[in-house]
Amino acid sequence: MSSFLNRYMCLCVCTALAFGGLGCVTRTLTIKTDPPGAQVFVDDELIGESPVDMEFVYYGTRKIVIEKRDADGKLEYDRETVYAKVSPPYYQVFPLDLFSDVAVPMNIKDNHVLSFKLRKKEFVPLAETKERLVKEADELRQKAFSTEVR
Repeated sequence: MSSFLNRYMCLCVCTALAFGGLGCVTRTLTIKTDPPGAQVFVDDELIGESPVDMEFVYYGTRKIVIEKRDADGKLEYDRETVYAKVSPPYYQVFPLDLFSDVAVPMNIKDNHVLSFKLRKKEFVPLAETKERLVKEADELRQKAFSTEVR
């Protein structure tokens, strides 16, 4: 019985070694912006200036923050925060992913491209901003203390 177990273990190890290095899927996310040169954060981690590529392991929803600043460090364009879903292609869904990750004897490239058009930041005078905030605060206060029951 132990000779059978030894042969079985040897067969399993040889099979794993034979197929272990054959297949590979390279997953990349490319982020482009118009205009280029914006800082890109994925899941709150700076990955570089656009256009930028990053490799990833798991599919799912990613938090992407894009901001472009001028030479003085002020925001030149509105900051964009997007939750982008990166979906797997058909060959990366169970059980097909077992074959594409291990058994297919070639490197498969899965690239997802996201493009963003940034909006120029509008200059709003400080006095106007204060007036707007006070007005919104008064409206919220009236709603909070209204006697109407909804």
